[in-house]
Amino acid sequence: MKYLSIEFIRSKNIGDYGFFLFVSGIFFLSSSLFISILFLLPAGIIGSLIQKKSYLKDKWNYPFCIFALLIFISSLLQNFAFRNIYEEIWDPILSIIGLGNWIPFIWLFWAFQPYLNKTAKRRLIALTLVAGTFPVLITGLGQFYFNWTGPFETLNGLIVWYQRPIVPPGGLSGLFNNQNYTGAWLNFVWPFCLAFILERDKNIYRKTVALSFLISVGFAAFLTYSRNAWLGLLISMPIMLNKKWINHFLIILMLITFTALLTFSSVFPNEILYNLSNLIPEKIFLEFSPEGYAGLDATRIEIFKSGLDIIKSHPIFGIGASSFSAIYQLETSFWKGHSHNLFIELAISYGLPATIILLIAVSSIIFLSGKQIFTKKRIQKITPFDRAFWVAILFFLISQTVDIQYFDGKISLIAWILLAGLKNIIEDNNFDKLESY
Repeated sequence: MKYLSIEFIRSKNIGDYGFFLFVSGIFFLSSSLFISILFLLPAGIIGSLIQKKSYLKDKWNYPFCIFALLIFISSLLQNFAFRNIYEEIWDPILSIIGLGNWIPFIWLFWAFQPYLNKTAKRRLIALTLVAGTFPVLITGLGQFYFNWTGPFETLNGLIVWYQRPIVPPGGLSGLFNNQNYTGAWLNFVWPFCLAFILERDKNIYRKTVALSFLISVGFAAFLTYSRNAWLGLLISMPIMLNKKWINHFLIILMLITFTALLTFSSVFPNEILYNLSNLIPEKIFLEFSPEGYAGLDATRIEIFKSGLDIIKSHPIFGIGASSFSAIYQLETSFWKGHSHNLFIELAISYGLPATIILLIAVSSIIFLSGKQIFTKKRIQKITPFDRAFWVAILFFLISQTVDIQYFDGKISLIAWILLAGLKNIIEDNNFDKLESY
């Protein structure tokens, strides 16, 4: 047995070990960022060593390098050259700390690509991501229905989970800081659940598991009471589903829309509207009714306008990371954690040139990979899992225009990993060899 184990180890190359570490990191990502990094960091180092192209020979790295250089220069200027007119309320050292939200991921985007360069690898990563979400589902549903708050321990205390009690009208948050982060994570996972169920597999056990995850993830996303999460569920479905399922989806969507219009319109008598509204949980009713917005200190539009005004004052190099909250509170007496738009936040932090370069680079990857995935000649040869990569990252990019979950380490990591997968799809020329599911 010992001899067989040694031979097995010898038969593996360094890339195989890197892929094992990468898959393990993906599995633990939703449960424990710390443990996930323990796997992903060495996987990234190995991935850098086994790359076919050096970093600077890959043209896709150029815009990200320019972006990294610009935000680095901006942070230096904010700390050592520019006068800080907000020195009493904001520390420019936050700009240097904020680089950690961007520069390491630019390296990881490149370093992880060897683990995503084949259809089979991307499928395994997708299924691992779904399986790794199981603790989020269990703890979140326990939190919502049984008031589980922990702490919960596993692996002899190596992982300790704490959960916040749900304070009405809050929703399910599970292992994340709040329900919006949980909703963002579940929106990443949801398209892969759909891909899992769309596979041409007659195995009843696997179909049952696929359906169980699909229902559980969808239900948990619904219970987050996050409008972004609800929108993600709806947008993903028509893109992921084939013609066989589209008609069913459209019928369900029409019924939901019709019910909503009835509930919030004034066409019917108040008594009928009252009975209809009782069928909808109060929290959901408030999310779409004027009563739910009563008493807000600022609307999204007002926050965006304030953010754009701040950008105008320092458009080239920005004011600095995390400065929006301090400036907004100074000007309005209200505190907001961020500007609710990732690109406005980035422009405030490091300037418009860096923001535009990043936006163009990411949009180009999404556009070109979309052409590969949805070209008529190739659409039958693209797996549902590759399509799910595209859907997940597209909706995430859209969702960041009205809220920001990127700065959660788990969310930013998976976003860059999926983006690396899309970059590989662009460069994959072996479509004729791909399996059709």
